[in-house]
Amino acid sequence: MKDFLKLILIVCVGGLTPLTVLAQQHSYKIGFVNTGVVLKEAPQARQVEERLKAEFLAREKVLQQKKQDLLNLERRINADEPVMTQTAKRKLERELRLKLSQLKFEQQEFKEDQNLRRNEEIRKLQTAIASVLKQLGDEQKFDLILTEGVSYVSDAIDITPMIIDMLKKKQEKEAQLN
Repeated sequence: MKDFLKLILIVCVGGLTPLTVLAQQHSYKIGFVNTGVVLKEAPQARQVEERLKAEFLAREKVLQQKKQDLLNLERRINADEPVMTQTAKRKLERELRLKLSQLKFEQQEFKEDQNLRRNEEIRKLQTAIASVLKQLGDEQKFDLILTEGVSYVSDAIDITPMIIDMLKKKQEKEAQLN
């Protein structure tokens, strides 16, 4: 059994040796992009946030007004309770519960619509980032550009600022065309 484990170890180490020799013979150009930083700092990301905010502002105000109306109805029930008949009180409480239920449904629908639109816009932004990554990789002859799932990155290969700069320039060109 020990001989078998030794044989496996020799094969594994022997199999890796050509890869390390190959890596030593060729100098690879590797870059890393922190997509979280890009998504925060790219002008396109700010535009997406502004566009989404403007798109959903009216609906958000309507929901806030409905919430305020519910609070006013609840205050009215509490304030008028001593002089209100039991039937009138039950009717207003039923109305309050119904409106509260409708508001919760509308708020959930609002959040889902907002998330759906945000995801659509982020996909477009990710496509733009991928395009810039490809352009940079081709222009500067990168062998590998990493974006996610990396445990450690030295500043020497972090090209995030380059990508943000390229996205800014792309944004300026698009603004000039429009």
